[in-house]
Amino acid sequence: MRTSPRPTSVEARVQRGFRFEVLRYGPATGFVPEPVDLRVLPGPREAIRVIRVQLRASHVLGLNPREAARALYWADQGGWVQALGALHRGEPCGFTLLLRKGRHIEWHVRPLLHLTLTPPALSARCRRSAHARPGAAG
Repeated sequence: MRTSPRPTSVEARVQRGFRFEVLRYGPATGFVPEPVDLRVLPGPREAIRVIRVQLRASHVLGLNPREAARALYWADQGGWVQALGALHRGEPCGFTLLLRKGRHIEWHVRPLLHLTLTPPALSARCRRSAHARPGAAG
């Protein structure tokens, strides 16, 4: 195994984020959770936006009419507002839909702290671009 002749230094930063996951449960897996989607998102609005988009497209999951109506109600008529408030308070939130044949799918979002490692050159470039004025010639 080759190693670098000199150690590479990195800038470590603790950042706040939101763990977004979608899990499917069903008899084929013995109701063991099967990951469908897993992401770390930067803010609560982004997390809720992803759930709303996925719920609007959930008709492809084989939902019965009652569950399809629940999904659309949550996504379009206010269920998401309480979830957004919970995330802003630092609390987790989620939503579950029953699928056909005894299966179900769950969306979960939890606040978390994560460590970001950035090489020093990239880190300095990011800081400069963050402080640059919009429209300034550079």
